[in-house]
Amino acid sequence: MSYVNPAIRPQFDSMPAQLREHILQMNIRLDTMADLMGCLERIVAQEQNG
Repeated sequence: MSYVNPAIRPQFDSMPAQLREHILQMNIRLDTMADLMGCLERIVAQEQNG
């Protein structure tokens, strides 16, 4: 089960619903903005690598 720290929840909630769902399905812990940015970078890299 993924976890999003309440401190970064507003930023998380501002993302498109499909992206939020994808992140939640990754089963990761997001404690900081750096964690969230790293997660987004992983998603972009996966998309680019097909």
